[in-house]
Amino acid sequence: SVAQHLRIPTNLPVCIVDNGGWTVKYGLVPPPAAVSTDKSEDGRRTTDGEGTKPGRENSASNNNNANASHDENNANDNIQMSSMYNATARPPHQLTVLAGDEITTRMKNLGQLSWNYPLERGMICDGETQLRVWARVLEVLGVVPIPMMVMGSGRMGSGGFLATIAAARRGKPVVVSSIDPVAGKQPTTYSSNNCAFLLLVPPFVPSVISEGVDCMLFRELGMARVARMVGPCMAAVRYLSFGQSIPDNTTDSDAKNGGWINDNTKCCCVVDSGYSFTHIVPTHRGEALIKAIRRLNVGGKILTNLLKEAVTYRQWNMMDEYHIVNEAKEQLCFVTENFGKEMKQARATRKGLRWFDREYLLPDFVTTFRGSVRLPEPLQRKKEMEEMEKIKKEMDRLNDEKEKQELEEEAKDLSNMQVVEESKAKEGKSVVNGSEEKQGRKTYKSRKPKREKKKRKHRNDKQDNEDGDMDDSGNESDEETDQQRLQRLKTMREAERKRREQDSLERQALAMSVERFAIPEVLFRPSDIGLDSGGISEAIAESIEACDPIFRAAMYHNVLLVGGNAKIPGFRDRVESELRKLAPMNYEVRVYLPEDPASYAWEGAKQFSSNMRFQEDFSVDRLSWEAMKKTGKTQQEIWGKKMYNISKGR
Repeated sequence: SVAQHLRIPTNLPVCIVDNGGWTVKYGLVPPPAAVSTDKSEDGRRTTDGEGTKPGRENSASNNNNANASHDENNANDNIQMSSMYNATARPPHQLTVLAGDEITTRMKNLGQLSWNYPLERGMICDGETQLRVWARVLEVLGVVPIPMMVMGSGRMGSGGFLATIAAARRGKPVVVSSIDPVAGKQPTTYSSNNCAFLLLVPPFVPSVISEGVDCMLFRELGMARVARMVGPCMAAVRYLSFGQSIPDNTTDSDAKNGGWINDNTKCCCVVDSGYSFTHIVPTHRGEALIKAIRRLNVGGKILTNLLKEAVTYRQWNMMDEYHIVNEAKEQLCFVTENFGKEMKQARATRKGLRWFDREYLLPDFVTTFRGSVRLPEPLQRKKEMEEMEKIKKEMDRLNDEKEKQELEEEAKDLSNMQVVEESKAKEGKSVVNGSEEKQGRKTYKSRKPKREKKKRKHRNDKQDNEDGDMDDSGNESDEETDQQRLQRLKTMREAERKRREQDSLERQALAMSVERFAIPEVLFRPSDIGLDSGGISEAIAESIEACDPIFRAAMYHNVLLVGGNAKIPGFRDRVESELRKLAPMNYEVRVYLPEDPASYAWEGAKQFSSNMRFQEDFSVDRLSWEAMKKTGKTQQEIWGKKMYNISKGR
């Protein structure tokens, strides 16, 4: 136990970090708004020296807390998440080490860098690299890391100089900022000993790695409070929202879907498919059902490596261009509903004419720094022919309508003449009839040349438009005919074809065909690459069947997809269709894909950390952690209840 006067406050700003294998998502949530709690010695609130009744006091307190919570939620909606590479890189022939966003801001060609990744299979294995990345995250957020030695604790752990060196190298002085909740003014720059750190971790982290992470956060970075939450549980918090009302003026599109996702069962089966792994975590009221958690050792890293090997075998050597191949995977790969049907169709169609064939233009790092996608030449010609055929059909339709209209007008004129002749014939006067007959013939002869004159004029205008040139701007004018427009489109197509041919000579292109859907198929059929395990759909069904029978129907009804792999087109439809085949007939299967599945867990952590009792119930302060380590408590005893008993602190 820690003395009361030494306890660290529970209204600190929170640095939320979702530590992924490819990127780290981060953001700073300001401290919760302070609520005035001035009370007299007898426990009653005093107003101008007069005590109030307990019932009125509780009502006023509840109203104040509700208003503060509503204002706080509106303020937290404006907090945006940022991301950077969770890695360090060293340029060739240099001693400089770049961390996080420094890599993309200072370097354009990422293939020539020497990379170090702190995570292996989702676990932190390189503490020094991870410490550099977290120090960079704190720097971007305006938090100055102060190791324990700087704060006067008289001790420095292994590698404790890293944070101090990082701050000194960037020329930022160590300034200790204090928080004044009464004045309501927050400093623009915080010190780490006045900040809390919320870290999202995967389930079942080994105790050795967990203890090393605690040492980095408390001793190397000097954080005042640390909280650790399971990432899929935070995604479930976001999904369920714990029955809280969503403000009408919120800008979050996922929050507005609360009426659809909340079925009042408080159950959610989270499928977290990320860079290093895929976890299936069934949750109830935000708490993970530990016995039903399943892990699949297939993630985005394996997909990129497979695509890199396939491209290298078939065309260019891309074994050293991991980032370029990863961008190609993100832009081109998709999940098909019927893998066997697509492969059968691919065998029967010549390469270059399949509907999924594409070419990925490699960047030259002189004028372009990102790859682009284009159609192969056979498909491009086929598309142009289809467009030309469509234009011709439209022209034929217009000509037919004109001819039909002219025939209708001529028939109408003839019918009018016939009516006039019949009316005159009924008068019974031969002289009048003769004069009318002459007048009718004269009228017919006068009308016929007029129609022929119109036709000749139309043909002349048509010929003039064909021989005429386009206007200077190259755009369609009001007088442009169909033939002229067709000629202009042909000229533009020819110029575009010549430009593509020139680009092809100057830039290399990767031909992507069946790789576009054969690589993501590994997520659903790991046996194709020699892994003795089922796919994602089988793992979901196995995880749900491991739950108690009372939860199974609700789990099938609330499947949530998060992680970077959930962005692959067709991923959700494939999971839903296969899960429908595996689920019992009387269960309804519903799969939800957020607008941004990669940041969904971070948004849930932001929502969860806005709770007034979050830091008190779910975080451990530095002094308490030191005291518990001295008494020999294990990592499970320190973090077990705080990580998994989420609903207890609601």
